[in-house]
Amino acid sequence: MEKEIIILAKSSKHGEYCIAGVDTTTGEWIRPISDNIAHEGSVPLCDIMYEDGTQLQILDKVKIKILSCNPTNSQPENCKYDSSVRWRKTGKSTLSELINSRGYDNPEKIFYNGNKEVLEEEVCGQPSLLFLNVKNPTIFIKTFDGNKRIQFNFQYNGINYNFFKISDERIKSMFANKHDGSYYLGKNLSLILSLTDRYYHNGTYKHYKMVAHMFY
Repeated sequence: MEKEIIILAKSSKHGEYCIAGVDTTTGEWIRPISDNIAHEGSVPLCDIMYEDGTQLQILDKVKIKILSCNPTNSQPENCKYDSSVRWRKTGKSTLSELINSRGYDNPEKIFYNGNKEVLEEEVCGQPSLLFLNVKNPTIFIKTFDGNKRIQFNFQYNGINYNFFKISDERIKSMFANKHDGSYYLGKNLSLILSLTDRYYHNGTYKHYKMVAHMFY
């Protein structure tokens, strides 16, 4: 089957890409995944190149041939696409159009709790992608042992969320040469959040909460 989606996330994953968007008909989330199990379904560059040689961008409207829905407990939006059929751009959306036609998601908490990560046992099939408007968005930069960390702090539904990882390469590049400190981005900010595949740390399986894209 063919799906037309508005691209809302294009972030780095295993040297390739994690792509996600919403169905233009239903507004439901779709996360196209490849059959590369070793790379957790990441999408290679060649698959997001259009016929004219340009590359897929945020807010593009794209038609993709979907082979099957492959939901997991942590990422129920996963859909395997047909890599033999080129993705086709059909138009361009805008942030205001997206807000007016679909609106923001409105969970009580962001991915199960008020922390920056989720324990494997907390995960129970809730959406792993969110389009939100958050308050007091702030980039927080801290260097540890020569390694600069660029993280994100904000407030949503009365809860302060701190130290979220950022996979939006544009934002990371924008702040790469900034000094350690906090950088306030304004009263409100629209963004896309994603729950990652699980990882193993100190004897426990967890999932990170990731900022996939900021409309900044």
